[in-house]
Amino acid sequence: MTGRRFSSSRKSEKVSRLIELASLHPVVSIVGMEKNTGKTVVLNHLIKGLSGESDVTGITSVGLEGERYDQVYLTEKPEITLRRGNLFATSEKDFRSRRFPATVLDVREFRSPLGRTVFARARSDGKIIISGPSIVDYLSQTVRLLREFGARRVLVDSSTSRLSPGSPAVADAIILATGAALSISPGEIVRRTIHQVKIITLPGVEKEAGDIMEGLGNGVWTVDGPEVKLLAVSSLSMESGLDLSGRTVYVNGSLTSRALGKLAAPGVRVVVRDFSRIFVDEESLRSFQRHGGSVNVLHSARLLAVTLNPVSPSGYSLRSGQLKETLERFLPVPVFNILEEEDR
Repeated sequence: MTGRRFSSSRKSEKVSRLIELASLHPVVSIVGMEKNTGKTVVLNHLIKGLSGESDVTGITSVGLEGERYDQVYLTEKPEITLRRGNLFATSEKDFRSRRFPATVLDVREFRSPLGRTVFARARSDGKIIISGPSIVDYLSQTVRLLREFGARRVLVDSSTSRLSPGSPAVADAIILATGAALSISPGEIVRRTIHQVKIITLPGVEKEAGDIMEGLGNGVWTVDGPEVKLLAVSSLSMESGLDLSGRTVYVNGSLTSRALGKLAAPGVRVVVRDFSRIFVDEESLRSFQRHGGSVNVLHSARLLAVTLNPVSPSGYSLRSGQLKETLERFLPVPVFNILEEEDR
């Protein structure tokens, strides 16, 4: 299904570019680099701009989103505001605490500490806490069901620092939220954001190699054309000192900084299923690449944009214009100040 094309009348309302980008993809995940980087503001901005009776939007999350107060800083947070006609999936507990009428479409045994997952349609605008399933397989099924119930597109809100909702197994596209919650230093924010974008946008492998890797189970494998060999049952159990020069190594599991160090060799190519399985710090990746190694993914991701929240939860505010310009200079995607976007 193709994304929505805005009519001339819609364009006259000065729809933001971020909304236009999101409208082109069936499933968009909003993932944050840290708590309080503005994911909920981004989500509300997209819900407001993408909701319509003839163009239904579905909303869910992984974990708990939409609470009134930050549980760490005890500051008030923006709630999730649904629009009439929105489909949504949340826990039984939070469905009962909603502040608007809704029609239940289904209840599934995607259990969490807050109960089963309720699928419903909002009959008016209102506030809600969205607490979707925390297991990625359940989240993927939730997205599929929302689309079967009539959602033309689905917005997925990630919980704190979790990148798994942005996995290609769940979403067609990603919006990455960064900001002052990461650090008081603009340079540190830029450095960490650039590194995360590099991980998200790692290139995919060629089809022939990918087809072979798709059929392999968990573990660390060498893939030399059609010849495959299991090196270790997991990256944690992998031996050091292996001669992997010029070879392709498929890590079907998590790739950590320590594991990447064991794989360092001239010309080695490491392949991971997707970016959400990669937990490698900036220096480890740089060291691996200096040794002549490269990293690819079996399933590549599409990063739509980076959003910037210049205000930290403790109250200080960064010079957003300068920070935004610096990020735009180094990133391959557009950068949006979410507070400016919401004011449009």
